[in-house]
Amino acid sequence: MSRPRRFLLLLLPAAAAATTTEVSSDRPIINFSTTSWTADNHRAWLVRASEARNAPDTIAVKELTLSIFPGKADNEKVETLILSPTATVHLAEDAVTGPDAIRVINDEFEATGVDWRYDHRAKRISIGKHVRVAFNAEMKDILK
Repeated sequence: MSRPRRFLLLLLPAAAAATTTEVSSDRPIINFSTTSWTADNHRAWLVRASEARNAPDTIAVKELTLSIFPGKADNEKVETLILSPTATVHLAEDAVTGPDAIRVINDEFEATGVDWRYDHRAKRISIGKHVRVAFNAEMKDILK
């Protein structure tokens, strides 16, 4: 048998195996990131996670870092940073939720708690339990 023909015969089992291989959807995406953009093509938010699993209409993530931007051309600085060990990203709703701890960092305040929701359309963070907020901004005449 000639060498080229023998080589082709050796490749046939490998080619047959390659055509029957299926992509598994239960495997996580490692070092996941996705960006949401405004109508004017400015960055609205950036989701980063050490691991992500795709489900219908949601993405379950581990070690969430959510960077929120002002969405303006002249300012690409991170406005708010949200950190959580686990979360669910709802891309159709522009929302992120989580039952575990959250840490929200902003120039004016820092907040922590558990059982939370971030609604990007309303620019609102709701924290359900064990809420603690530390203000970095000066609060004049608050006790008058």
